[in-house]
Amino acid sequence: MRLRLVVVFLLIFSSLLAYDFSMINLIHPSGLKAKQGEIMIRHRFYGDITDKPLDNFLGMDVGANINLSARYQFIRKAELNVSYSRQKSEKIIGLAYRIDLEDFPVYGQLGVDYFSYEEISQEEPTRRNLFCYLSLQNDELFDRFTATINPAYDGYNQRFAFGAGITIKIVDNISILAEYYPVLDRESAGDELAQYIGEEDAYGLGLKFDTYGHQFIFLLSNTDDIGLRRVSLGADSDSYLRLGFNIQRRLEW
Repeated sequence: MRLRLVVVFLLIFSSLLAYDFSMINLIHPSGLKAKQGEIMIRHRFYGDITDKPLDNFLGMDVGANINLSARYQFIRKAELNVSYSRQKSEKIIGLAYRIDLEDFPVYGQLGVDYFSYEEISQEEPTRRNLFCYLSLQNDELFDRFTATINPAYDGYNQRFAFGAGITIKIVDNISILAEYYPVLDRESAGDELAQYIGEEDAYGLGLKFDTYGHQFIFLLSNTDDIGLRRVSLGADSDSYLRLGFNIQRRLEW
């Protein structure tokens, strides 16, 4: 709780410059410059928004999966990122490098994360490996549309992951987001992996507000997982819609 209060304080009172095209769960090419950083809080509430919505405050009264993350560009185009998720006590540390293609309206980022998490029901609960990804995003089309794709590879589960999303700008500071994460190996997964793969594909819908100093994303999703590696495993067939939000704050030293 104390850590969350410190992070919220930094988000509110720190200074920053303009922002880039962030997404719900997808990884977007970094807009940071050397010696700039970012702090992010992500919440995914566990409750069904339709289950006694007044009593449960739209599902927010039954707990949440919380993720705290930070990234810092230590030299031009190269950055370090760390994160922690409450669910399964997942910890990540990673490196990423931005790719700019001259005279081409697409830019990208290559990254590799080392992750560890806990499956407490298993005899050997700690799972760890590498997650490698490529993020591609286009320059705004017609000053309105931005698409993002994330092909990736999960080293622990030895599977490919994928996510795609679109941003539609309504006005300068408000955008609609939609993301979809198809399970690519639902039929071919082995018995051990199959128990963790949902019967339905996961997705998220959001409304993003850009302000001077922050980005706020308020969202609905059919999963409470956070991050591409987790959401690419799908959702249960009877999964319901949950509320969530992201808050981002850029810092400069």
